[in-house]
Amino acid sequence: MEYVIGIDLGGTKINAGIVDEYGNIIKKESTSTSKTGNRIEILDKIAMLINKLTSEYEIKGIGIGSPGFIDSDKGEVLTISGNVIGWSGTKIKNELGKRFDYPIQVENDANAAAICEGWVGAGKDFDSFVMITLGTGLGGGIIVNNNLIRGSHYQGAELGHAILYPNGVRCNCGQYGCVERYISGTAVEYFYEEKTGIKLTGEEIFANYYNDEIAKGVIDKFANDLGWFLISLKNILDPEAIVIGGGVILSKDVWWDNMINHYLKNVNDDPSIRILPAKYLNDSGIIGAAKSILDKINS
Repeated sequence: MEYVIGIDLGGTKINAGIVDEYGNIIKKESTSTSKTGNRIEILDKIAMLINKLTSEYEIKGIGIGSPGFIDSDKGEVLTISGNVIGWSGTKIKNELGKRFDYPIQVENDANAAAICEGWVGAGKDFDSFVMITLGTGLGGGIIVNNNLIRGSHYQGAELGHAILYPNGVRCNCGQYGCVERYISGTAVEYFYEEKTGIKLTGEEIFANYYNDEIAKGVIDKFANDLGWFLISLKNILDPEAIVIGGGVILSKDVWWDNMINHYLKNVNDDPSIRILPAKYLNDSGIIGAAKSILDKINS
């Protein structure tokens, strides 16, 4: 049996796990993501998780899913680093290669989620599908004819930075009106605080859907905006399926039906594209990162 480590770097947490060649997570560890903007602190935390996991298992390699435009050949963060402060420009593979004598593969975090769902998850029966990850931000992955689309400059499938509202809310990437400023956990928190002056977590706002009219209004708009975005994805890419994952999917009982109804009401010609919740949710980044290094080792 071959074992590898899969690491999912997020805006608030770093999750890591030992994964076998069938996509099973054998053991998991996690820690918080550094908020200081010091990339060395983040690398230290990743190294700490690797050391914990390798103390119990013999591994063949390390796969990492990271926010940002990722040069997957060099294992570097090129520019935008998503919601991880100070991460742009980090040479992840080179830095960790100084500490560990294992093969290392780095992928965009949402691409890693797409790899997972296409391997063992909700997308495994489709040759072509779009992956959306809803969490602190909004990430995307596109699989066409079983191939991951990275783009000619490693900027493909940055779905969160498509423009949803021209001249809208400023995004961390520098643009205005990006999709993730309206469709993400952070977006829900932002618009709730804008309307109430009260700062709550996304989890608290979704939990208050049935007893807080402002929370309900913010979430209903979130669902409608997501429905509009699905229509754009359908018309641009015409996939067999759209798979939606990430931490926000855990609250889907209060917004999923509204999203689907808004999509069906407004789409111009629905060819019965399947819209599905991800199977692996918060574990998809770990499993997909692990699959990326397994493929490299066995290629």
